[in-house]
Amino acid sequence: MSTVKTQTPESVLEKARKLWQQGKEQQTYELCATYLRTDPNYGPLLHFFAGVLEKQGNIFGALKHLEFACKAPNPQNLYYLDLAKLMHKQNMYLECQNVLNVAMKRDPHDVEIQAQLASILILNGFYDQGVHLFTHVMTKIPADWQKWNLYAHSVAKSSRPKQADTLYDQALEVGYAAIKNKQSKPVPAPTPIELSRILMNKADHLKTMGDTKGCEAAIREAIRNSKFFARAWTELATLKVFGNNDFATVEKMIKTGKSKLSKSDQQHLHYALGLAYMNRGDGKIAMDHYFKANRYQRQQVEYNEESTLGFLKNIPEFYTPDVISQGSLKEEDDDQQQFIFIVGMPRSGSSLLEQILDSHTDAFGVGEIRTLPNLEKRAYGDGFPSQPQHRKLLADPKRLNMFAKAYRDEVSRALPPEAIINGKKPRYIVDKMLGNFVSTGLIAMAFPNSKIIHSRRDPLDTAFSCFTHFFADGHKYLCDLKDIGHFYLAYRDLMAYWEETLPKEQFITVDYEKVIDDLEGESRRLIDFLDLDWQDSCLEFYANKREVRTHSALEVRQPIYKSSVERWRPYQKELTPLFEALGITPE
Repeated sequence: MSTVKTQTPESVLEKARKLWQQGKEQQTYELCATYLRTDPNYGPLLHFFAGVLEKQGNIFGALKHLEFACKAPNPQNLYYLDLAKLMHKQNMYLECQNVLNVAMKRDPHDVEIQAQLASILILNGFYDQGVHLFTHVMTKIPADWQKWNLYAHSVAKSSRPKQADTLYDQALEVGYAAIKNKQSKPVPAPTPIELSRILMNKADHLKTMGDTKGCEAAIREAIRNSKFFARAWTELATLKVFGNNDFATVEKMIKTGKSKLSKSDQQHLHYALGLAYMNRGDGKIAMDHYFKANRYQRQQVEYNEESTLGFLKNIPEFYTPDVISQGSLKEEDDDQQQFIFIVGMPRSGSSLLEQILDSHTDAFGVGEIRTLPNLEKRAYGDGFPSQPQHRKLLADPKRLNMFAKAYRDEVSRALPPEAIINGKKPRYIVDKMLGNFVSTGLIAMAFPNSKIIHSRRDPLDTAFSCFTHFFADGHKYLCDLKDIGHFYLAYRDLMAYWEETLPKEQFITVDYEKVIDDLEGESRRLIDFLDLDWQDSCLEFYANKREVRTHSALEVRQPIYKSSVERWRPYQKELTPLFEALGITPE
C-alpha cells in the first residue's frame, strides 16, 4: 500500500472522490487533510477538499482552502466562482465582489464571471455598473434563461427593483422558447421545476411591489408548471385566495404523493393548509396543520437553546453603562444624515411602524437589510460578544469607527434615486432588521445620534403569530412553542436592559396594541421622539407605494385593523406549552 509521500496528488484526488461517493466522509477528510499537509499546492485537491469541508459545516475551513486553491499554480476559474459563491452565502458581499474582480482581471472573457460580478455589483449598490455589465453579457448569450433570471433576481433584490418585472418576463420568454426548440446550448432548456422557480421569484417581486393580482397569476402559472413545487402553495395561501380546488389538490398531494415530497415540501404544504383553513375560519383544523408544519421544520434545523439563551443573557456584561458611555463615537451635531433602527421580535408590528415613518418626507425605509449584522461579523468576528477577547475589540475606537463608516457607506450607496431629493439624502434612514436588538449596544456606541425604536407586541400574540408563519431561515427557535416562549423571555430581559441603560432621547418602546388603538396619538409620539414636524401623511401609511419585503407586505397596504389582537384565544388548549414557557396563565 502506497504511503502519502509516494502518492501523486492526482491519485489522492481520485481515491478521495471514490471514498466520498461511497459515503466514507471521515476517511475522505483524513486522506485529503493528511496529503495536503505535505503538498498544499495542488489546486484540484484543495478545491475538492473545500467542498468536503463545506458539507461538514466547516465554512471557515472551506473558505480558507478555496483561497489556497485560487493561489495554487494554474488556478481554474471555477475556484474563484466557488469562493465567491460561498462568500455570498455567508453575506460577505464586498469580499465576494473583490474575488470576482480578481477573476475578471485574470479572464475578462468568461461570461459566468462577468454575470456573477454584475449581480454582486447591483446588490452592493453599484447599480449602474452592474446593469451595464449585465447588458454586455446578455448581448453575447441572449438565449441563456439562467442568466436572465440572475439578472432579474439581482435587480429585484436591489434598491431599484422596478425593472425586475420586465427582466423576469424576458427570462420566462427565453425559457419557454428553449423548451419549444429543445435547446441544449448555451444552457439546456429549463425543467418544469426550474420554470416554477423563476415564476416564484417574479411572484415574490410583485408581492413586494404591492401587485397582488400579478403575484397570484405568477404563482398559479408556477403551479401549472409543477404542482409539486410546494412553496408556491404557501405563497398562494398568504394572498387569501385559496379555493376549494386548491384545498383538494394540496390535501391529495399530502395523502397520496408523499414519495415525491421532501420534508421541506411537506412543511410548506402544511403551512399552506394551516393558513388557508385559518383564513376560512376553520381554526382547529388549521392548528393541526401548523403543528405538523413546525414538526417538519424542526426535523430540518439544529437549535441549541442553552447556547442561544446563554448568549442573550450575557450580552449586558459586555455593554455596561460605562463601556457604552466611554466607548461611544463622537458625531457632529450638524450631521443631518442619521439612522433609525427598529428592533424587536418578528411579527411585532414593525412593518407598520416603518410604513408610518416612511410616509414622512424626512425618513426613508430601507427594510430588513443585513448590512449591520454582516459588518459586525466582519469587524468583530463570529459569536460577538461572547468571548473574553471581545471586550478588547469593543474598546477599540478605530475598529468601531471603521464599522460605523462602513455601515454609512454601504447603506448610502444602496439608496435608490427617489430617496435623494435636490442632491440631499433623507434626514433619517430607517433600518428594520429586527434581529439587531442583540446589537443595540453597538448601535448606540457607533451611532450615538441615532434613534432606536423597540417594536413590542403582546407576548402571546407575538408567539402565536410566529408559530403560524413560515420563516425560511435565521429563526430556528420559531418552530416549537416552548422554544418561542423561552426565547421571548430572554429577548424581553435584554430589551429591558437596553431601555434602562440607554438615554431616553435615543431609545423608545412602541407597543403594537397602542398603535392600533390610537394611531394618531402613537404616531405623533413617535414623530416627536424623532424631533420632526408632524405630517398627516403618516396616518395614510397604507397609500405608500414603496416596496415591502416582509411577511407583512400585504397587511401594511391596508388601513389599521384590530383583528390580529388576541388571535390565540380560541386555541388555549393547543398553546399550553407556550403558556407554561412564558409563565402566563390566560385570563
